[in-house]
Amino acid sequence: MRIGGNATRNAMEGGYMEMRVIYPTRLTEPQGKIKKRILPFVICLVFGYIIGGYSDTPLPLLSLLVATCVFVFFGMELAVYLLLIALPFSFRYILPGRFEIQTPTEPLLGMLAVVYCARRILDRTLRKDKPQNTFPFLVPLCLYIFVTFLSAINTPDLFGTLKGALRATAYMLFSVVVHAVIQNRTSLKRLFIASFPSAAVAVIWTVVVLVYHIDAWQWTSAYRSAPFTNYSVYGAFTALFFLVCLSRLLFDNSEYDRVLWTAWFVCFGVGLLMCFSRGVWLSVIVAIGFMLLQLGKGVTHKKIVFIGAACLLLLVCLNLPGIYNILIERITSAVDLSYASNRARLLRWGQAFVMFAENPILGKGYGAFAMLYEEDIALVGSYTAQYQLGAHSEYLQVIAELGIVGFGIWVWLNLAFLRYGFRALKTLDVGFYRAIVIGLMAAEISLMVHFTVNNLLNGDAIGIPFWGIYGLLPAVVQMAHREKTTIETGPRF
Repeated sequence: MRIGGNATRNAMEGGYMEMRVIYPTRLTEPQGKIKKRILPFVICLVFGYIIGGYSDTPLPLLSLLVATCVFVFFGMELAVYLLLIALPFSFRYILPGRFEIQTPTEPLLGMLAVVYCARRILDRTLRKDKPQNTFPFLVPLCLYIFVTFLSAINTPDLFGTLKGALRATAYMLFSVVVHAVIQNRTSLKRLFIASFPSAAVAVIWTVVVLVYHIDAWQWTSAYRSAPFTNYSVYGAFTALFFLVCLSRLLFDNSEYDRVLWTAWFVCFGVGLLMCFSRGVWLSVIVAIGFMLLQLGKGVTHKKIVFIGAACLLLLVCLNLPGIYNILIERITSAVDLSYASNRARLLRWGQAFVMFAENPILGKGYGAFAMLYEEDIALVGSYTAQYQLGAHSEYLQVIAELGIVGFGIWVWLNLAFLRYGFRALKTLDVGFYRAIVIGLMAAEISLMVHFTVNNLLNGDAIGIPFWGIYGLLPAVVQMAHREKTTIETGPRF
């Protein structure tokens, strides 16, 4: 507020005083606000100069990592949502010196793991208190990470194994990050808002590409213009969201936007119908069977309606021109050795057992299968040989690379997840949280079944959801228990 000079003096002589208020404008704003607006432009200019002037050096990458670290440190929850939004559209960026990275998911994933560990260390050092909601799978997870690094003693390439183990650790720690970030219903809602629309766009995009290449829609070559690399990754990714939508429609009797969730269900259901992977078909059937077992006696009509609708849809699909013969041929090809993919799978399984026999305790080292296995082009053909560097089975690859010790911990980790989920279902009432828990368990069961015939954890499209559900399931269960306790105790006066 400012009082004028002569005008004020004359007004005071007349018996009154005039107050002139000058409101702040852009020219009179505090200097701090101006600096805050200029600072982002200065930072962008600096990054532009570094990228343009030092593009042939590691400096641009290091600068990007520093900026990502700062962003994650001040907004960890926002970084998780951004990671899920970008997940279906990430791309592989090859760096000089045998490095390749999925961008932008893996830089965000790595920084989330680093920042989380740093925060936990600081909290324990300064506060010296333990969080109330502990992560239930921490012991087997830490042991699995330890064995992943320990297996390097037998590896043919020490640097490659350590690099791969470090990358795998970042994926595994995402479960702990999700458990720490998603602690209330609001953050859970934001998680769904971040992940479902992005996934739906990717699935619709892929369906359009497959329709355009309808003559080859059942082959991996049809996915070259789609966000996903092959039908196994696409089908497994789509099945996760399909099962969560189905679970909510079947088990959640509370008030929510059923039209929207039905639209999500139809979107991912149509996307799933376009998938031609036998492993996806088997995994979805097993997961749906698990969900039907969770329907109680009072909702028998839902079982009848759902099974009837599924049979009707299957009947319609089988009567489409040309579909019946293709499906029957695909199903019978599972035991036909004339198919190159079957021969390739058997050869990889045999190689996995050979590697396990050579080092049965700790295996040949994480990532060693891709280093040691050479595809026989004469048996499988040049087209099949260019795909799948893994053992074509997550379980066989674990036992080949990490030995019986790593395989035992891996099984322990999976069983601990299922045991925790089944115990939670006994305590959760019918409603929102029970529907989400069943959906998450069904999604994880579908991946566990699919892992018997495919290895998909090396990619971010499946690895991030798989480990994220490991953190999301206990977060949702603990959230439900907190709300139930609050309702039972009531307000205290």
